[in-house]
Amino acid sequence: MRRFDAPILENRELSRDYRRIEVEWPPDSGVPRPGAFLTVGVSGTTDPLLRRPFAVSGFDPRLGRASFIFQIRGPATRLLAERRPGTSLDVLGPLGKGFPDPPRGSRPILTGGGIGLGPMLFAARDFRNRAASGGWEAPVLVLGFRTAAQVPDLDFPEGTMICTDDGSTGMKGTAVEAADWAAAGGRYGPEAPPSYYACGPAPMMAALDRLAASRNAPYWAAVEQWMACGVGACMGCAVRLKDGSFARACADGPVFDGSRVDWGSM
Repeated sequence: MRRFDAPILENRELSRDYRRIEVEWPPDSGVPRPGAFLTVGVSGTTDPLLRRPFAVSGFDPRLGRASFIFQIRGPATRLLAERRPGTSLDVLGPLGKGFPDPPRGSRPILTGGGIGLGPMLFAARDFRNRAASGGWEAPVLVLGFRTAAQVPDLDFPEGTMICTDDGSTGMKGTAVEAADWAAAGGRYGPEAPPSYYACGPAPMMAALDRLAASRNAPYWAAVEQWMACGVGACMGCAVRLKDGSFARACADGPVFDGSRVDWGSM
């Protein structure tokens, strides 16, 4: 983890309300792993006061570049959307614990809903690049959106399934329904047992927990929690677990064993 000024290389609109920022990443600042995040001082002033967390959506060690995808939701992200290439962001990262590698012989099913597409896109590309040497099958990336207008203008990796609630593009239905279809052999056949990875809204994550349990499959979930400090000091991002205990999304996660998370409390 290191704090540094990161020159903005690109700030591009992807779809309605979604943007992607790419920044220079110093070689001595650590290597972000899929599931890790960074925090950004949005304006360079005390307004807004708190830093904003964003999941890393891509990293190129050869070029020294990292990216993140965000949705314009309020004043801070509107300010971020106005930042231009050539200016710099105050970045702290990489932070948090990332996704573990898929079990040998499994087929990773990666599911992203809404802004959860960022970390899943990063994981899908990483898992695909290392599938042959790692001993797992090529991953299936499932991304769910409400409508076609929200689908980002991106170069998705091979094996990506797009689904929309209204059927305006891709498969009609939820991301969980698509993930279930893919794991049941709808995409590649049922020869490889699934391993589940996900990031998205709590109802989607809860449904995937039930799906993974029904298939006796591992499930790794990157939680979406409000983070104030990003380093485990303030306890503002507590995640309730099924055993009644709590964990910090920023320091103990944001990736957790999804079968341990009390999704009903989120």
